Parts: sequence; structure tokens; C-alpha cells
Amino acid sequence: MDSNTKIVQSTMALIPAYHEVYKTIILDQSGEKRYSTKSIREILEENCIANGATYDGRVKSVRKALGYDKKTPLMISQQDRIFAYPTISPDHYDCIWIFYRHIETFSMIEGKPYVHFKNGDKLKVNCSLDTLKKQRDKTANTMFYFSQPTNLSISINQQGVNS
Repeated sequence: MDSNTKIVQSTMALIPAYHEVYKTIILDQSGEKRYSTKSIREILEENCIANGATYDGRVKSVRKALGYDKKTPLMISQQDRIFAYPTISPDHYDCIWIFYRHIETFSMIEGKPYVHFKNGDKLKVNCSLDTLKKQRDKTANTMFYFSQPTNLSISINQQGVNS
């Protein structure tokens, strides 16, 4: 994976690029836009693998744990708490991925839905406000679920094995 496509804590969104060479725009909280010839799915796959699992493995894990079968939130890095969600089916080229930690609010501007980020940027998206809110809530639940200690680590600590 090259540094241009690395997803980090400051990554706010992955947006399809409608360009003859570039496939993806990576939006950063600094306001920087990086352009990649890789698809959004390729970027997500590379970053999931760099963090210990495949894209499909991460999706299956969330689906099994929480039952989110459609537009499943993605845990890209559990350690760095990097979670994102799709605006529409990830199988569609038009799918935008929003990174949870950067969301401030949502609004309608001239009849179009927008995500407002904590840095003041806003992004027009291709889904309803209701979908944005539901996806945000599903992602928050996913983050909470995967931040809980496992039963194994609790029982080991209770038994004093580390003493």
C-alpha cells in the first residue's frame, strides 16, 4: 500500500472520482484531497488487510455480531478506532464512504443532503438524511460493540493470570 492510499485517523471520506484516470478522491480533515487510480473498494481492502483482516472478513464480522446485512459499517482499524460507512450499496461505483469520527451534523441545502464535518467542510451525498442518520447510528453501535473487552480477557484478568 502506498502512502497516498493509506487511511488514517484524519481521513474523512472516500469519494468516487468521475475522471478518466483517477477512481477515488480521499478527503482529509486538513482539507487536502488526494487522488488515486485505485477504486474505493481496493483502498478499503488494502487498509483492512494492513490492519489484520480482509474487507470481506470485517464485513462478515459486523454482520454476524450485529446483523447489519445491508450497507454494513466497516471497522478499518480497531486499534486506531477508524470506522466508516457507505452512503449506498458498496457494490455501486457511486458509493461514498463517510468516516464516523469527523461527522458534525447533516443538513439539506437547496434540497440536497450534506454531511457537515467537524473541520467546517461539507460534502453533498447521494442518500437521504434518514439514511445518513441510520448509518451513523449503526456505525456508533459497531464502534461500541468492538470496543468492549472480550470475555476471555475479562476472565483472564479476573483470575489474576497476569500477576
